[in-house]
Amino acid sequence: MTTQGSNGDLIQKFFRVYIPNFTEDNMNLPFVSDTTSGMHLPQKVTVKSVSSGNIWRMEMTTNGESDALFLQDGWKKIVKDENITEPVFLVFEFDGSRLFHFCVYEHSTMCKRTRSLIEKEVIEVESEEETEDVNVESEKNTKGSPVDEYLDDELNSSFPVDMTQSRTRIPSLLIKDYKLTFPNLVTVRDKIGKLKRKILVWKNGSVYLSGLSSFIRRNHVKQGDKMFCELKMVDGYIGLVHEIKVHIIKG
Repeated sequence: MTTQGSNGDLIQKFFRVYIPNFTEDNMNLPFVSDTTSGMHLPQKVTVKSVSSGNIWRMEMTTNGESDALFLQDGWKKIVKDENITEPVFLVFEFDGSRLFHFCVYEHSTMCKRTRSLIEKEVIEVESEEETEDVNVESEKNTKGSPVDEYLDDELNSSFPVDMTQSRTRIPSLLIKDYKLTFPNLVTVRDKIGKLKRKILVWKNGSVYLSGLSSFIRRNHVKQGDKMFCELKMVDGYIGLVHEIKVHIIKG
């Protein structure tokens, strides 16, 4: 099935079924071709799991007997990293160029496998840390805020960073309002480049982004400067954060 995305691009949707000890390592892509996408397809593509946040770089090949396309070792990699031990359905979206997204549906329940923030990584903390007073909640960015002009997309949610704190708390109101979910590791980008950083979840449900001190140092942030984070979602999936953009406003 082919639908039109918000940016006008054609999005191809299809599903694949995995059966242990029966399905081959290479994943057949019966509805993906140069003709259906309207452009020449690349040899390497990016595959992202909405269910876990895992990302792979995979090679598209043919079987030599027909024009059918396959993700080389696609099932082998996905089954291992997604911890698939029983029959499942994978529902794919292909942007027609080089990006696949998929969700995992359990065969026994036909329910979509989702990521629980608490299941990802729970950090044991002392009771006084759980009630730490962080005023970043009240500073949640809203539409029309002065920082909008710095955002790559003014529709993206964002929040200010309290640079006096050793950890950066992602406001719970922001998470609730935008129904945000995060992978274990998230890409954090600034004007210099990008790094992988951990998302930490405390026992009380507070969500923290670790490792922003390196961005403060390499951007030579000084007293009077302001720093905020812009949250970028996976296209087509509400609330699923795949990248955090760091912006610095010089004082």
